[in-house]
Amino acid sequence: RLLRRPLRSLHEGLLGGTQARDDVELAPVDEGVRVDEGAACSGGASVQVVRKRWCEHLAAAGLLLGVSVPTLVIAAVVCGEWQNFPAQRGWLILGFGFYIAAALRALWSLFVQVCERMLYLRVELRRFVCPTLFEAVTDALAKESERLGLTCSWDQEATQEHDKLTGDIAVKLRFWSSQARSMRVCVTLGGEHGGVRGKLDLQVQFSPGEDVVCGRDSRVERREVLVLSTRTSSEHALKDKALLTKWFEQCYKTYTQPEEGIVKVHALQESSTDWMPEWKFERVKPCKSASGTGQSFFLERDALGKVLADARLWSKSALRVYMITGPPGVGKSEFTIWLAGKLRLPVYRLCLSSPKLTDDRLAQLLSQTAVTHDSVLVQVDEFQGTMTRWLAGSTSSGCPGGITPGGFCECLQGSTAMGRGVVVLTGTTETSAEQARQMFPAVFRRIHCVAELSWMTVDDIRCYFHQFLMRFVSGCSTEEWDTWEAAFLQKTGPWASRPISVDMLKQFFMRQITESSCLGLGDFTSPAGASSDNMPTEFKVHDERRPDFFRLICDHGQAELFLNEYAPVHLQVVPAVRAC
Repeated sequence: RLLRRPLRSLHEGLLGGTQARDDVELAPVDEGVRVDEGAACSGGASVQVVRKRWCEHLAAAGLLLGVSVPTLVIAAVVCGEWQNFPAQRGWLILGFGFYIAAALRALWSLFVQVCERMLYLRVELRRFVCPTLFEAVTDALAKESERLGLTCSWDQEATQEHDKLTGDIAVKLRFWSSQARSMRVCVTLGGEHGGVRGKLDLQVQFSPGEDVVCGRDSRVERREVLVLSTRTSSEHALKDKALLTKWFEQCYKTYTQPEEGIVKVHALQESSTDWMPEWKFERVKPCKSASGTGQSFFLERDALGKVLADARLWSKSALRVYMITGPPGVGKSEFTIWLAGKLRLPVYRLCLSSPKLTDDRLAQLLSQTAVTHDSVLVQVDEFQGTMTRWLAGSTSSGCPGGITPGGFCECLQGSTAMGRGVVVLTGTTETSAEQARQMFPAVFRRIHCVAELSWMTVDDIRCYFHQFLMRFVSGCSTEEWDTWEAAFLQKTGPWASRPISVDMLKQFFMRQITESSCLGLGDFTSPAGASSDNMPTEFKVHDERRPDFFRLICDHGQAELFLNEYAPVHLQVVPAVRAC
């Protein structure tokens, strides 16, 4: 009874009217768990935040009165002294001018801050806290501003970056520089059926911050901050915050959306030997297709159709694991890049043979905080080396260092597994041997589809012959192509009498095309519409020298010499060991 009254007053103080906080800092959060706004807490209790706006209004009025009255009094005193005592004007300025100005400036800045808290919604976006979102918002502002000379940035910083489409190092002008800058933008968000969902007038202030030396590699980073503010009220604060959040999400999706025709490849990099490795962007790979020519051609195999169909159906809602096996050079890694291009996913390349990579580190590297994309394709190359190490017993669950079968299974299907995406395990044929299946049934239970790429068939060689060489010759009729394909694939020739991989055939074609260039059978021409001298050139065979070119390609003697010099393929034998 004695505590009932104070507890009731405390309860009433906590459960009052709701107001939105209008000064927030934007930081990445885990959105895996969402709480409904109208949902009540356990036990039927609910929590409401009380925002006493009258206190802020009273503080603003007091500050305004406290600033205005001294300002008027000081101004009146200074004016009176200035008129009554002309001889003391110099001393008056020297003695009180600086202190009076500094005091008034501090009071006015405090008054402005209070007014901004009352009238403006202010959001901070720090590059150190969320670098991807910072670059996404910057990219959205830069694309719109750089359309006109009136709105473009006149204060920029020159950098060297990899071009997203070509992968070449290019000089670019960064939208921000080392100087503080502000700009005004109007953000309009579209609604359903082509309507307008809302509009925000934003004041964007960029602060470069100080240079900070980070990591043991001593890289210099800048503590850049974007402050976005908009005029709001207690009635519109929640709506404005929702609109601003929606615009941020759209900027992020647009910025992280993969470019058409390319695949970004990420790999692990270490700034120090005793530090945790991090995913870093490595390079850009062009997407190949069945309709391409030359290096842009991809030979679609029937064995891979099921993998593509399964990935298109389920990879957006669940994690799918595929194993691609086959001899070296048949196109396993090339298929991974092609599949990532079809699914429009970035590739995260992972090697499990490193002794520094443990189960805990692997789980941390595949967590949501380490992977910067919503959905990725993880490529585990040379998986037969990991299987051989497991079979030989070089690493077990009780030994430190290295990935264990149990830890790998936990990352594929467990509490730490990715929620969606694709994992592709590539290796030679012994990776999926019966002995490996019997030794590690838990690993193979988590593999949803196994596809084997074998040597090229006669039809595959004929298709590759036509599509690859089409880039270098023009004007060939269908009958001419059939004639040279038949000459190339003679039964007594080397291409129809031994196992042939995609890499063998491509390397031979490249070698013979180089030879034809040395013999003067063609010339280098710039692509259509290219005017710059730095544009890449293409080799084209002269029409009158086309028969000589094909005779060079179909030379069986040169083919025999090349295949004998080609590195022989030695398939690794899986050691027969006893299960522990």
